[in-house]
Amino acid sequence: MDLKVSWERTNGVLIASPTGRVDGVSSAAFREALVSEVPAGERALLLDLRDLAYMSSAGLSVLLVLAKRFRGSGKAMGMCGLPAAIAAVVTLSGFDKIIPVYETRDAALETMSLPKDADSAHQPAEAPSSDEEADSNRKRSGPRRWSFKMHSS
Repeated sequence: MDLKVSWERTNGVLIASPTGRVDGVSSAAFREALVSEVPAGERALLLDLRDLAYMSSAGLSVLLVLAKRFRGSGKAMGMCGLPAAIAAVVTLSGFDKIIPVYETRDAALETMSLPKDADSAHQPAEAPSSDEEADSNRKRSGPRRWSFKMHSS
């Protein structure tokens, strides 16, 4: 199955919807499709993975590249619609601690949406500083947000 990525924008959020498989063979195309198509100044990216049949660790490395681009104040990145097998890979690898995971596209857009005239007064929420704060900020179907530190090999 060929890998394809469709694009749309909703409420200021760029949405990428890949279809197919991301493995060692197709990960270069996945990286090219995502990294090269996301404008340099983009502030919010949502990956809707509901039509992705498979993702190996090679696909996770692409997600890490994107996560680095969307760190910092005024930027947001998330994933939604993860099929069970992909959700397992994301959870086992700890990537759900790096990139917020939303159950649905609507839940993601509710949190990530930017006003058309977004300014510095409206910034996406930062990672919570404590478990208690995380529980109070998280809605039932809302995102899971955590901070992470990069390790070099």
